[in-house]
Amino acid sequence: MKIIKNLILFLMVMTCIFLSSQVWLQLPDFLSLNKEDDKVSEKEPDINLWDIVKPNKYILKTKDTLKEFYLENDIVFWQKAVENLEIALKKFNESQYSSIGGEFYPEEYLMLEFENKLPLEIFIGKFGLSKDNIKTKINYIEKIVFGLNENNNIYIYNGDSTVVIKNSLINNANLYDSLKTLSDDNYVEYIQNIEIGDEIIPIPIPNIKNASNPVFVQSELDVKNKTAIEDIAKEYFTNSYDYVRKSEDIEGDILYNYKNEKVLKISSEGLLDFFDSNININNSSDVYESLMIALKFAMNFLDFPPDMYLSEVNVVQNDGNFGYDFVFTYRILNKPILFSKVRESSALEVEVIGNNVVSYKRFIRNEDTKQDSEKKKEEILSFEEVLENQLSVTDEGIATNTLKVIDKSMVKDIDNVYLAYFDYARSIKEQHLIVVWVVEINDKVYIFNAITGSLLEEQ
Repeated sequence: MKIIKNLILFLMVMTCIFLSSQVWLQLPDFLSLNKEDDKVSEKEPDINLWDIVKPNKYILKTKDTLKEFYLENDIVFWQKAVENLEIALKKFNESQYSSIGGEFYPEEYLMLEFENKLPLEIFIGKFGLSKDNIKTKINYIEKIVFGLNENNNIYIYNGDSTVVIKNSLINNANLYDSLKTLSDDNYVEYIQNIEIGDEIIPIPIPNIKNASNPVFVQSELDVKNKTAIEDIAKEYFTNSYDYVRKSEDIEGDILYNYKNEKVLKISSEGLLDFFDSNININNSSDVYESLMIALKFAMNFLDFPPDMYLSEVNVVQNDGNFGYDFVFTYRILNKPILFSKVRESSALEVEVIGNNVVSYKRFIRNEDTKQDSEKKKEEILSFEEVLENQLSVTDEGIATNTLKVIDKSMVKDIDNVYLAYFDYARSIKEQHLIVVWVVEINDKVYIFNAITGSLLEEQ
């Protein structure tokens, strides 16, 4: 009988040891075997890079006209252009090529322009190429140009110079064929040589006479939907979720905190903000690999808006470790979104150090289709009228040499002008976008209300 009791006691002790070991194995960070628990789940989202890395402007230049055109499904057109770009880069050393200082294009062309210049490594990384032979000629891509009468040529402007690549395998005919199906409604004509106060604007200006205004929007994230918020938190913290501290302040901001190292904040207006201070400095990624890490991370939580694109790439440093900051924006009604300084965030910004997403900020407001009945086409001021309204006038009615906002001497330095929608601020009361004229002069950006002509903000 005593032997049986000892045997039962021994089995109970062994069972307790086994069960307690399982509990300890599930606790994060206590054992090196569990270092993977803090990572985002390994599901691989489907990513077509060219849905995200794409031009924000398409320009057609003929002998008589300069036009911007819009495509309902630009990814099909862009994919055809990518095929020619891939040939040009893969066959770079076998092609005829030359480098010319500044911008250089033929008289008639088709231009694909990015919002900012993008690192060449993103493209050759996707194409599976080595950068050794190409990087000496091209470091960035800002504009890709195809000559209308040059079927085998491609022009790549990197922000400083233009590289011309000619190869018989490049075939631009399919791009030009796509334009034949476009109607006049797909085009916006540009006006050149506009004179303001005896100064000539050095760039062509889009001739747009009306636009939908305002555009009513709503946050893509419903903060009141507690189930959806919990799902995002669980996806982010994975096996660490049970050890996370959760709090909510009187303004409705929700905070999840794990050991003050990994934080998720969801603001009442819909800003999604992740931060992770655990950086693996033993690993490093190039800009293409880092971008794919950023995209996979982002797509684990919410889908991208249908017209989101990569707008900017910056090199960043965190505690002596270098990485990349990827900034994304999107379009509504074929016009880019511009964000107020008050807002303090982009549509989406992801910072990657090594193999880790250190910071992720997302605040997207989609068009509120429930208020479509309130949306209307309004006549807008031309850009010329906006600038003319800024001219200071003396008591005798004579225009002075200065503008109210932009000095007259600055007109000749205008770099870029476009129509956009302005997202005022992170405010629940401001649930609409305003149509604006955006003017870039050197390093300054001026935002004018396209209906009234008044200055809204200077950045």
